[in-house]
Amino acid sequence: MTTNEPTAADFFKAAVGDRIREWRETLQISQATLAERSGLSIYRVRRIEAGKANPTVTTLQALAKGLEAQPYELVDVGGEEFGHCCSRS
Repeated sequence: MTTNEPTAADFFKAAVGDRIREWRETLQISQATLAERSGLSIYRVRRIEAGKANPTVTTLQALAKGLEAQPYELVDVGGEEFGHCCSRS
């Protein structure tokens, strides 16, 4: 039995993609520029930002270099991205 419900991995990919897009927009660079700086195809950058691709550690390292960041900064997402509240009452 399959379900169309998003998984935790889907939420994580979307949150990481959002984080990468926000970082790129803060630097005011295009997806094409990020692709060039990171050595990735623009298609790959677009899919990662859209949460459709699951970037490898190597890909995250390349993106971090292109964004002048550290890889951990791109995956540092909180529980609110997953629909979880931070406080437990």
